[in-house]
Amino acid sequence: MDSLTVDVTYGQALFDAAGDCEKISEIGAEYKAVSAVFADQPALKKLFLIPTVSAGDKKAVAKKVFEGRVSRELLAFLCILIDKRRVGAWDGVGRCYEQLQDKRAGLTKGILYSVLPVEKGRLSAFEEKTGASLGKNVKLENRIDKSLIGGVKIYVDGKLIDASVKSRLESMKQKLMG
Repeated sequence: MDSLTVDVTYGQALFDAAGDCEKISEIGAEYKAVSAVFADQPALKKLFLIPTVSAGDKKAVAKKVFEGRVSRELLAFLCILIDKRRVGAWDGVGRCYEQLQDKRAGLTKGILYSVLPVEKGRLSAFEEKTGASLGKNVKLENRIDKSLIGGVKIYVDGKLIDASVKSRLESMKQKLMG
């Protein structure tokens, strides 16, 4: 099974289960917390990936580490991933879950590229203007791109809004040469 299919299948299953018990936000936050634990303690996640360690031993470790810290639903989900040997898909499943949360909330994420970091207030203004032009609620992540010279590029929903100095110079060059 393709890893993207695994991510979507398990992400959708977790999202549906979280919806059934009305814990979509709670489980989303817990998923991020477990992901942070895996990032801080990579040996723990690696343990869940070792094929010679039994599923029973892995689930015992998962329960010892996470029981009482996350909902029983998320712990049960982690145990399912252990049983199905899909813990390697953890990050992709989390991304899928987050996308489903955003979609449910009517939120579209994008990237704002700039030469220097954009202040929070300006970033909010870009989000509002971009959202108004697309007719969506937009949340932008600021990434640095030193090649821009100045201005910004915004990438949302497969669309690129290029208001960079570099693109303006390229446009002027084309007009002068054309």
